[in-house]
Amino acid sequence: MKNNVASKRVCMIAMASYPGDPRIRRQAEALDEAGYEVDILCRYSGKQPPKERIGNVTAYRIMNAPSRENKIFYFLQSIVFLAVAFFRLLILSITKRYKVIQAHNLPDYLIFTGVFHKIFGVKLILDIHDPSVDLFEEKWPGKKNKALKFLMAKAEKYSCKLADKLITVTNTCKERLVERGNPPDKITLILNTANEGLFEFNSERRFREITNGVKLIYHGTIAERFGLHNVISAMPILLKDVPDSILNIYGRYEGSYLIKLKNLVSDLNLSENVNLNGRINREQIPSLINNHDIGIVPYLQTDYMNLSLPTKAFEYIAAGLPLVSTKLKDLYETFDDNCIKYIDESDPKQFAGAISFICFNPGLSKNRVEAAYQKLSEISGKVMKERYISLYDSLIYN
Repeated sequence: MKNNVASKRVCMIAMASYPGDPRIRRQAEALDEAGYEVDILCRYSGKQPPKERIGNVTAYRIMNAPSRENKIFYFLQSIVFLAVAFFRLLILSITKRYKVIQAHNLPDYLIFTGVFHKIFGVKLILDIHDPSVDLFEEKWPGKKNKALKFLMAKAEKYSCKLADKLITVTNTCKERLVERGNPPDKITLILNTANEGLFEFNSERRFREITNGVKLIYHGTIAERFGLHNVISAMPILLKDVPDSILNIYGRYEGSYLIKLKNLVSDLNLSENVNLNGRINREQIPSLINNHDIGIVPYLQTDYMNLSLPTKAFEYIAAGLPLVSTKLKDLYETFDDNCIKYIDESDPKQFAGAISFICFNPGLSKNRVEAAYQKLSEISGKVMKERYISLYDSLIYN
């Protein structure tokens, strides 16, 4: 039975790009390696073709990217995406006969694309990358959004009920889902760990005192809650201790925040020291990491951001790069002070001090890198991949 390709056809629904989204790509590639045939209903990113096959993974791109800055526009676009995905899935199912349908939030209600399929025995998985109720409160606080918050809470509740299994990304996210009435045994924890095939430990990295020109890197999503403004504000302080230092930022910017960062760079006269670079593909990241001295995770310490376990932190650790981070709850519980140089607040002075400490203490920095890498082996991408495939196999063969 396990050699029957038809029995291992699955479909993912994601209002994200493929192969641009690293979590979705990791999962799709893991399924491909395990002999599954994967279709993905997703959105366009740039000038991608409407249909693209990569190995046994086929991306069907059905809509352009929505705006996440305007909540009303995002909500309306998500409803359109849901409707288009619903009917496209019905058409594909005529010949594909999927065994599992996995929806990736946001939004949670994408799982309802599979509501009819569930009647005929198809298993549904909801992968909760971001707890939507908590994210909504983070981005749009206040009583004026009370009605939308109520709708988001109900959408999460009934989406989770419809799903046969839930996946989420941190222990704290799992705890929140259990608090909201979901059975613990329904939830599988799949951490956003690094791909060891792509991010190899750099055993040739030289740990030396850096008195000039330290190179800092951040890559990923760039919005207010990720705290890049605090690192930029730390640069004038850092430059007094470590002249000619460079901060390179790579990723996808929220429009209004990009304007704020540009103005901050200009106001602080940092045009020679801070580079606001654009997006990069996954294959470029390892070489960039190897060409920098310190990785930065400057997330604000809000209730929502403390739910996060940043993928970039795993990637920096996998590559053997020293790391400075705010003390996020799940990150600290996974990698303690022996692994990462933490600061207690998103404070520019603390950032500058932590970076200078790494520059001037290469021996301690090396010890942290080695301890973090050892800890990473316990929760590696291989471990998470095996857990993920076991979940799929249990739904299909049990």
